[in-house]
Amino acid sequence: QVLHEPLIDEDPVFIATCTERELRKRKKRKFSLWVRQCSSTGFICQIYVHLREGSGADGLDALKNKPQLHSMVAKSLCQNASGKNYIIFTGPSITSLNLFEEFEKQGIYCCGLLSTRKSDCTGLPPSMLNNSETPQSRGQYRIRMKGNMSLICWYNKGHFRFLTNAYSPVQQGVIIKRKSGEIPCPLAVEAFAAHLSYICKYDDKYSKYFISHKPNKTWQQVFWFAISIAINNAYILYKMSEAYHVTRYSRAQFGERLVKELLGLEDTSPSH
Repeated sequence: QVLHEPLIDEDPVFIATCTERELRKRKKRKFSLWVRQCSSTGFICQIYVHLREGSGADGLDALKNKPQLHSMVAKSLCQNASGKNYIIFTGPSITSLNLFEEFEKQGIYCCGLLSTRKSDCTGLPPSMLNNSETPQSRGQYRIRMKGNMSLICWYNKGHFRFLTNAYSPVQQGVIIKRKSGEIPCPLAVEAFAAHLSYICKYDDKYSKYFISHKPNKTWQQVFWFAISIAINNAYILYKMSEAYHVTRYSRAQFGERLVKELLGLEDTSPSH
């Protein structure tokens, strides 16, 4: 499962019909939305909404790049994941040694991308955080271990660092590029790339079905985003059921049928 912020775009039809004056008056979103999402089905297991209470030191803008906010978000999203042998994939803003060690005590395994600029690097060896001066070839990597935790520094046109307790650093994997072919890497790197690529496919397929609400009321925006996630989840469950093999509705047809049934219309068959 992956912890991330889903892609939420403004309604392109609404934006296209807005005047410049209306766009200037439209306020920015006053909340941030994180999810815990299954990377094999796309089902969103849990959402976390952080409201911006003001522009002071405790506001979302002030905490956006600080590790304590993202650590709090990760703990909240994973509070029901203990002891289920889940592997949680995280981005640089969430990945930290302290958080992963706390998750490990709860029976939650982790694999995350590190960034010296965005991540909390407390407790990590400085030698692994500095780029090597000697030129390296693509696919080379260095490893440091502490108990079950591995810090991997992998080179591919730049240094990429991963922190994990879910994969053995000696297990080999490959990253397949169209032009470069196969690039050797630790299995943790291959798994991270595979799981994140699925989330990108989910965003491409389902983000256009998020319901954008014109009013600037925060609770209304949160409500419609939550409804959108619930409908997408329902369609994913529908595709996994036997009913999908009988009548294969597209996502648009599924949404149309759902609206008609909620309105109590007699004709619930899709028009196309």
